[in-house]
Parts: sequence; structure tokens; C-alpha cells
Amino acid sequence: MFKDHRFIFILLACCSMSAPLHTLSAQPASDQFPILTDDHAVGDGTMQTCLPELDGKVLCGRYRVFEDRAQADGRVIDLAFVLAKAFDADSAHTDAVTFFFGGPGASSIVLAPGTINSYRGRQLRQHRDLLFLDFRGVGQSAPLYCDVPYPGGIASRFGTLFPVDHAEACRDKLIQGTDLSQYHTAANMDDLDELRQWLGYEALNLVGGSYGTREIQVYLRRHPESARVAVLNGVSPIFETSYIKHAVRLQQALDTFAAECELDEQCSERFPNFAEQLQSTLQRTQVDPPAVKAEGVDVVFGPGEFGYALRGLLYGRADDIPKLIEDATKGNWQPLVDYYIERTNWVGAGGGLVPSGMHFSVLCAEDIVRVSRQDIAEQTAGTFLGDYLIGGYKNVCDIWPHAKMPAEFFKPVVSDVPALLLSGKRDPVTPPSGADAVGRHLTNSLHITVTAAGHGVGGRCVNEIEVEFIQAGTLRGLDTSCVQQ
Repeated sequence: MFKDHRFIFILLACCSMSAPLHTLSAQPASDQFPILTDDHAVGDGTMQTCLPELDGKVLCGRYRVFEDRAQADGRVIDLAFVLAKAFDADSAHTDAVTFFFGGPGASSIVLAPGTINSYRGRQLRQHRDLLFLDFRGVGQSAPLYCDVPYPGGIASRFGTLFPVDHAEACRDKLIQGTDLSQYHTAANMDDLDELRQWLGYEALNLVGGSYGTREIQVYLRRHPESARVAVLNGVSPIFETSYIKHAVRLQQALDTFAAECELDEQCSERFPNFAEQLQSTLQRTQVDPPAVKAEGVDVVFGPGEFGYALRGLLYGRADDIPKLIEDATKGNWQPLVDYYIERTNWVGAGGGLVPSGMHFSVLCAEDIVRVSRQDIAEQTAGTFLGDYLIGGYKNVCDIWPHAKMPAEFFKPVVSDVPALLLSGKRDPVTPPSGADAVGRHLTNSLHITVTAAGHGVGGRCVNEIEVEFIQAGTLRGLDTSCVQQ
């Protein structure tokens, strides 16, 4: 079977709440972070050593900010961060490398140890510190989890990704001590730059994927003097309403995958009828959805559930699709059902990788607010996912408190900071066209597309390019020949 260059990535569509992400490496427990006393000043923090299993010096810290940055008064948030100090302290640079992992709402701290221990992390850490910040509402920074019971039980998670009664219960819980309108990307980037100044760095090297590329765009606009270089992997334009495009882009990615299977000798030999089987299973979910079991409860597996499962598989498990489709045509839908349940667990989880409360606050303010019901109907027509995802978000955002972003927030970001843009041709949510659109406004940028990659381009070749770029601080002379090989 052909390879899809799998790469663990936290996705813009927030489908990544699966166990392997939690087992990348031991993550720092909450007791490894210092506790700030009630009288600790806003705009100040503290650090202590942690993660002794990692090489070199690693610090866990907390830094206090106001929840409402504009008012600079009232409730405070103690932001948690991990700082991996450079191996060569004598030659350490005054610019650190910081990482954005998507979601929106993915915990950087959960993924910090694995990133620090990776080839890329160890190379970058030779002479530079690595900074991982859990943004407000995320991970160790007052997370906004929707860990409340589903009023309708497991059955309510079929027919919609986001049962509204569950979202209402979560909202009612969170607003007791939280102003949900203060959780958005602009506040996060201002928090980050304030932390940068407190830590004493002159600039940051910004490395992010998926939704993290939007965070980078916002940082470039709000703090241009504080950015040395940027790496955007799976680029999501800040000026587009990305989620309404997901159904069409997923359809295109699946069509591309089916065509590749037909042309690939191993895939076409093993699954000669893949395209026909795919179409027949889709029609079955639309015309006569199979009755299946979900945690022992009788439910119906319709086109929305089927599409959402395929969407997740296309991110990094595309090679599994033909066999799962073949099993479904033989009447065995359970693997797809189980995968759908696994993928949706993040919505009502507590202590998981992405707090759905923070996720809703950001997306409602920065994406879904710009989408109308008519837009949804028009732009999802004829796709097998339909309005299952975007319609679910719209229903939640109708009842969810969120910020009102100014019009300039959604304009293209213009910057001459050196920027490396990375895309996967198979990406179902942030295709290469998004990077092209963003790159037109980043006047000192280079876009690389990897043919067999999906959402999040990785591997030794790409990692070496990233490391060379960040170390040099310029695109001039950058060797990208390994991509073609």
C-alpha cells in the first residue's frame, strides 16, 4: 500500500482526541508547576525545574495575566508554560522557538516532552530555548472543559456532533466563574508576547500547524517586531471562513485518495473495487443507514457520522480506509462506528487534549460568526459530509457567549518576516491553496507542497528543512531538494 507520510498533528477540525497523542511521552503533572499565591502580582511569574527524565534543564512555570486584558482588572489567569533551555548555555540565542499545536485549544504542554525529545526539537535546542505555553482556557491554564453528562446519553451523539442540550449544560457551568468572551486568539497572542518580554527574549521563532497557523498570523500582525521567522504547516487563512469549506475539501481529498489508490499498484491490486465500494457505502448511509451498537445502545450510522469518521482517517490513517470500507460493504460497520465514537470523545471529555469550551469560544468568535445558514446550505450541497460539522457548530454558537472581533482581525496579514509554508496535497481541511493565499501577503515566504502528505507535513526531510531555516533565519540558500526525492 502506498504511504501517506503519517505525522502526528493537532488538527484545525479538532478530531485528534485519540489515545496515542497522550502517550507520546510523559507530560508534566500539575504538581510540577509552581502555585502562585493570591497576592502574586499580575504581570509576574515563577519557574521551577521539572521533567527530570528529559535531557538538559527543563523548567515549568506560571505567569499571571488578567482575564480581561482591556480592563486590566478583575479575575486573573495563571498561565502554565514549559521552557526547555538550550543545551549550549554559553551560546544560547536571545530568540526562543515557540510552538502552536492547533485545535483550537490543543495543549502545548501535553505535547512538549515529545516535541523536545524529537529530532527537530533536539536540533533546535542546541543553541535555542524551546517555549511551550498553554493558552488561557487550555491544559494547565484554567481549562474550559465541557465535562458534563450528556442529557441524552450516547444516543444523542448520533445525528449531531454537538448535542445542543450538552452545550447548554457546559455553558451554564462555565459562566459561573468565567467570561467566555475573553477567550480568543488576540488575547492569547498578547499573553504570549507579554510572557516573552518577562522571560527576556528579544524575539520568537514561530512554529505552528493547522489552527496554529492562524495564531501565527495574528501574532505577526499584533507583534511584528517580536517575530524572527515563522513556519506555518497546514495553513489556514485568517481571512477565510475555513469550517464552511471543510465539506467540499473533504470531498476533494477523498476523491484524490480514491484516484491515487486506483493508480497505485499495491492498493489497486488489494482493493480493485475500492471506488465502487466507497460509493455504495455512502449511498447506504444516505438511503438505508445501518442500525449499529454504540456502547451497547442501538443507534443509526448515517452519512454525517460516516463522513466525520472518514474525515479523521484522511488526516493520518488514509491507508486504513479501503479495508474499513470493504468491511462495511460486507456488513461489518462496527470498526467505523467505534472510530466515530473515539473521534467525538473530545467534546465531552475532562482532562483531555482540547477543552471544547475554549474551542467553541474561539471558533464562534473567529469563524462561525461569519457563516449564515444559507451559506451552509449552498457550500455543503453535494458533499457526503453535508452540514453535519458546520451545522453543528452553528447550533452551538447560537447559544455560546463569545467575543465580537473587530473587522480588521479578519483581513489578510501583511508581513516581511521570513516564513516557510508547508502543505500536504491530500490535506482535507487546509489544502495548498490556503498557503498560496496567505503567502501572497507574506512578502518573504516560500511554499512547499508534499504530494503524499495529508494534514500536517512531517518526516525527516521536512524537519531538516525547518531546522536549517530557523537556524539561518533566512530563506536564502535553503536546501529543499529532499522533498522531491
